[in-house]
Amino acid sequence: MEGKKIRKGEKTKHSVIEKTALLLNRQGYLTTSLAEITNVTGLQKGGLYNHFKDKEELMVESFKYCCALIDERIKLALESETTSINKLIAFVKLYCGLDFPGGCPIANAAVEASSASTSLFQHAQEAMNQLLNILEKIIITGISKKEIQPHIDPEETALFILSSAEGALLMLKLFPTNSSITVIKDQLIRYINDDLKFTDNT
Repeated sequence: MEGKKIRKGEKTKHSVIEKTALLLNRQGYLTTSLAEITNVTGLQKGGLYNHFKDKEELMVESFKYCCALIDERIKLALESETTSINKLIAFVKLYCGLDFPGGCPIANAAVEASSASTSLFQHAQEAMNQLLNILEKIIITGISKKEIQPHIDPEETALFILSSAEGALLMLKLFPTNSSITVIKDQLIRYINDDLKFTDNT
């Protein structure tokens, strides 16, 4: 019986996170009211706090869920490519094409939590570092395989690519009908092909 209770509790907790994640990302991790959360989950305050210590924990778990969805998309996009250059291009195309309700969860959490929620802000930093690490590893592998120019700095290049892609998402959020995200995406792809790709003349 105890095992069944635990499994049922975990299932309910996951369902709450699933239902809350996109709501918080769209409306704000800190500004979404508890009433809105109870409305979308169908649980009252007491029911929520049976599964989460407080709203902060629910916010963090919901944020992590959004990041896990993005990580899965990135993993699938990269797995289908065989060269480091193509992996970088696939990353740029996917990231600039993110259609998450409310925009990029990492950027949203970072802006909201920078002065109000230390825990959520730290998780946003960790999520961004994980993305930077993915890019850095691709670049390091590319250099070792002579697919990327040897003088390229992996850390600086990863930072440039990711910050540019994040900027593209911000522009899309500010100007939904503007073509700026396409401009930035195309510029990044040209940069990868023209400035990073190893050639015999390097």
